[in-house]
Amino acid sequence: MPQAIISEHDILEQLQPLLVEVLGVRPDEIHPHSELVADLGAESIDLLDLTFRIEESFKVRIEANELEREAVRQMPGGVYEKDGYLTDEALVEIRRAAPELDPAKLVTGLRKQDIPALLTVGFFVSMIGRKLTASGEGDPHA
Repeated sequence: MPQAIISEHDILEQLQPLLVEVLGVRPDEIHPHSELVADLGAESIDLLDLTFRIEESFKVRIEANELEREAVRQMPGGVYEKDGYLTDEALVEIRRAAPELDPAKLVTGLRKQDIPALLTVGFFVSMIGRKLTASGEGDPHA
């Protein structure tokens, strides 16, 4: 049986109603570059709710601190955080793991707890696509 192919556009189309429901925003306010906190008004509890709904809707698993774990995995023996701030090495790995995030905001002086405020719609679209591809559900870039 051939694999299903799901595009990033299709993922965004399926994600949009979840964002509307969780954040109470209009569909025309949702764009790949939109930051969930600054642009769409998300709070911590909204991000948890959205994560739960994404898992249900897309049948993928999203782990807590997944972006951090991926960055740490790419820097064996490296230091991720020092005195409450992300190291330059950690910032490089976060930029690599999540190119959808604004690199101008991934700068020296960023704290670990600041990362959720940088998450964009495009970040979630790409993450969902990677997870679907890894699970054999198709190529999100098709």
